[in-house]
Amino acid sequence: MSTASYPRPEVTPLESSPLPDRRIETIGSGIKATLVNAGVVPVAGIRIVVRAGSADVPAGQTWLDRLVHDYLREGTEELDSGSFAAALAELGGSLYVSGDEHTTTISTEVPSENAPAALKLLASVARTPRFPASAAERLRDDLERTRAVVGTQPGWLAHAAFRSELYGSHPYGTVLPAQAEIAGLTMEAAREFWTRRAGGSNVRLMVAGLFDADAILEAATESLSGWGGEEHGTVAAPTTQTERIVRYVERPGAEQSTLQIGLRVPAPGHPDYVPLEVLNSLLGGSFYSRITLNIREDKGYTYSPRSSISSRPGDAYWAEAADVTTNVTGASIREILNEIERLRSESPAEDELRGIINYVSGSFVIRQATPGG
Repeated sequence: MSTASYPRPEVTPLESSPLPDRRIETIGSGIKATLVNAGVVPVAGIRIVVRAGSADVPAGQTWLDRLVHDYLREGTEELDSGSFAAALAELGGSLYVSGDEHTTTISTEVPSENAPAALKLLASVARTPRFPASAAERLRDDLERTRAVVGTQPGWLAHAAFRSELYGSHPYGTVLPAQAEIAGLTMEAAREFWTRRAGGSNVRLMVAGLFDADAILEAATESLSGWGGEEHGTVAAPTTQTERIVRYVERPGAEQSTLQIGLRVPAPGHPDYVPLEVLNSLLGGSFYSRITLNIREDKGYTYSPRSSISSRPGDAYWAEAADVTTNVTGASIREILNEIERLRSESPAEDELRGIINYVSGSFVIRQATPGG
């Protein structure tokens, strides 16, 4: 076996990587289409984004948005779920439905030549979803099983407690529903929520990758024009939490403690947001971050600690999450807080900061190399 050693390759500065041009058009009924023609692989990613998320559901109907997502996967007025899946598969794609606090996204990724036809199929899901009454009990039971399972998982419990303390009674503060809320969800409520929120200026079409822009706009005009809807504003901004709070969720006999430590931070669009992304990677958001090197590599308290920034329109928070051995819970919290305080009081060394900036910049370039990015 060879024992020859090779010199470590030199890391050169990243070349300038400007964002590709965007073409923005308005389709009938006020729907805006953003087209980004870029890349070398003949693939197009298509997203229909509707302003309808978990923060928009009525009080007492937590996870109604999830029920809507499940119904959107049940097919259209013309195609049941199996027929729709087969039609999209023939074009090389699969249906994805996801959401956050303010949006629901219907998406797929297909070979470039099939993008116009795939767009028409996605539009039929958004405009004429099936909402079969026969699926109501099955979908509700699925949600209840999910609620029961995640209600036993420490990561979910810690996250729910963290959000509750951070946002209080604001819609952002509710993560998990009560069993009675799931039992009260109905097909009629899901359909009414989607019908009321979807359409018109509440909808955004996004297409990225390699595609025929004129063919995409023709398909979008044909399938989305006339889809009107009442415009809905965003949820009121939450109040700022300034008091330090410690919240315990008891799990007797647990071998590990799940920690979430964080605070509200500037939102995207603020001048400090990009420096905040660098700070996050330096503090806990990368494998060579300070908190990871401290409580994983040096002390062995945990296997996979990680910090992240979670953002919404006009709002964001930073949080460090870690599963630590129970008998070092206090020590882990102390080390995390010490690293936060050290960064507040001491500027990072130039070589450490340069390495983190290279990591953040390189990650950004990699994300922009795919239609999803």
